[in-house]
This record gives sequence, structure tokens and C-alpha cells, in this order.
Amino acid sequence: MKKSLIALAVLGGLAAAAQAQSSVTLYGRVDLGLKYGLGDDITRLEQGSGSRLGVRGVEDLGGGLKALFNIEHRFKADTGAADSTFWAGRSVVGLEGGFGQVVLGREYTPARNIANRADPWGGDTVGKMEPILFGGILPTRQDNSITYSSPSFGGLRVQAQYALDEADTGEDFYGVNLSYGAGPLSLAYGYNKSGVDDNTWHLVTAGYDFGAFRLVGAYGQGTPETGADKHRSYMIGATAPVGAGEVKLAYGKLEEVDPDSDVSSKFAIGYHYALSKRTTVYFDVANDRELSDHKTGVDFGLKHNF
Repeated sequence: MKKSLIALAVLGGLAAAAQAQSSVTLYGRVDLGLKYGLGDDITRLEQGSGSRLGVRGVEDLGGGLKALFNIEHRFKADTGAADSTFWAGRSVVGLEGGFGQVVLGREYTPARNIANRADPWGGDTVGKMEPILFGGILPTRQDNSITYSSPSFGGLRVQAQYALDEADTGEDFYGVNLSYGAGPLSLAYGYNKSGVDDNTWHLVTAGYDFGAFRLVGAYGQGTPETGADKHRSYMIGATAPVGAGEVKLAYGKLEEVDPDSDVSSKFAIGYHYALSKRTTVYFDVANDRELSDHKTGVDFGLKHNF
């Protein structure tokens, strides 16, 4: 508890020292709601997305070069408990310029980033499709990583990541994504190798904004370290603005191949209503027919960003 209080005091001190930097921003999110989860038979007060408190900053070094940092703490708002990794969200420092951006530390994996953009829920609430798009293989973040993000070349961007094997097992981690966006069209490919002989994951996504709604699709395929010879995933989804909110719906499937088995067959629909630019009320319903029991989940919550 004392360590948490000290860390939060450091956050406040960093924000107060903003005048010593080009810019320092204290930000966060508190998210709580009622949730009857998939595979669960208890209604809980839980977060639909990760409650967080973070600091990010940029210093202008001159000549078009900037130094940057971002540290982000995650916690459970219903109990106030901190995650076991205190800076679980992100902890990076790096440089940015005309060449792009290079950051060192705990960072999101490149393939996760395109999965997150394809998921109509962005990996949040009971409706999220990220677990299907991850294929049971893809990690969300990687410690001890070096991540490069390119500038845009006519809508084309590249991100590459390498993480050191500090356990000296001889199996480092690496991943990459390639994305293209022009007008209403978006295309992306991600690859991940999770530091073992197999555990590889390929993900392709595509989206098109028709104005009245945005349609998105994804296909993933990879080889796990153990179990089935192959994992495959599919998803099709859409979002549509309705009033001051947005309707979200998607269907996704995750399957194992040889031996064949359906891991998840999930349909979800939700409506997220913006009370303001920073505050959203959300309601989602999801059903996964591959669950042995309690196949339907529901959540109703409030999310506030600051």
C-alpha cells in the first residue's frame, strides 16, 4: 500500500513539473458497471475497460527531434486494488522525429494494435472480440521491448517490435504490422512470434466506412506451442452512429484444427451513448454458444475519461 501511495505521489510530482518539459499530461479513466459475465453465474460490479491513471510527456529537443515518455497504471475501481504490475498499461521512453518513433520498455504488440482497431469494442466490455482475434496465441503487451513506428507514406505505415530474452532461453520475441488507410478504406496485416518454436500468429483485417455505418472483417491463423496443430479465427462486425451514441455488433469464431474443435462462437451487440466528450454510458449483450454453461453475458456501465 505504501509503495502504491509513493508511486501516485510521484505521478502528481511529474504533472506539477510540467513547466520543465515541452508538455506533460496527467490523464486517466474510471470505468464501472453491472456485469453478468460470459461463463459466470454472478452479477458483479466490474469495469468494462481498464481503469487507469497515467502520465505522458514530450520534450522538444530541436531540429525536429523530440523525447517522449508514457507510464500508465491500471487498477480496479470497484475495490481500488492495483494490478500486480504497477505500470501495467504502458511504461516507455523514446525519441520521435522525421524518421518515425522508437520507444523502449513495456509496449503493446504490433499485431495487437491492428486487432484492437478491428474490434468494434476496442477490446472492452463483455462484447469484445479481441480474445478471438488473438487466437489464444497473441500477447497484448511485451516487456523489455524495442518498438519502431514509421511515419505515414501515403497512408502506409509500418510498426516493428523486438523484445530481449532476458531469461537467456535463446528465444526472443518479435512482431510486425503493416497498415494502410486512405479515405474510407483501411487494410492491415500483423505477425507475431512469441519467443518459442511455434506460437506464431498472422492476422489480416479490412474495414470500409460507408458513412451510415462502418464494416470490418478479420481473419487470423497461427500455430500454438502445444495442443492443436493450428488455430484459426474469423470476425465480421460493424459500427453505426445512432443519435449521440454508437451501435456495435459483431460475430466471431475461434477454432482449433487437428484435432478439430470450436473454441468460441460469439455474437455481440451493444449501444454506447456519449453523455459528453469524456463520459459514456454503455450497454452490451453477448452470447457464446461454445460455452458449456451461462452462454449469455450482459453489462451496463459508465466510463469517464479525464
